[in-house]
Amino acid sequence: MLTTSASSAMIDLDLLNPIDVIETMIDLRIQLEQIETQIDALKLAFYAACATLNAEKIERDRALITRRLTPGQWTYSPDVLEQELLFKQLKQQFHKAHEPTSGREVIWAVKLLLALA
Repeated sequence: MLTTSASSAMIDLDLLNPIDVIETMIDLRIQLEQIETQIDALKLAFYAACATLNAEKIERDRALITRRLTPGQWTYSPDVLEQELLFKQLKQQFHKAHEPTSGREVIWAVKLLLALA
């Protein structure tokens, strides 16, 4: 029996019962989806509130909020775009001819089948 605490919530997991572990993962993924929806709904107001304070850093008791730039985007010349395409093709050919040197790990993904409101 494994007991884990996640932000003051206790979850008892019977590691010998894989169905319980899987169901708990599904429950947590549903909660995560709901939280991400709430975050997305608040994001624009959050950005506006931060911009209103006009500070590089906003220090709170529970968090430090910093301003950063998203990655830049460039418009490349056709010459550069052609070189990039050729490079991608070379990489694909290399991938087909060679085994990866790392990164091939077995993972399990959870796809939720319920539409969350």
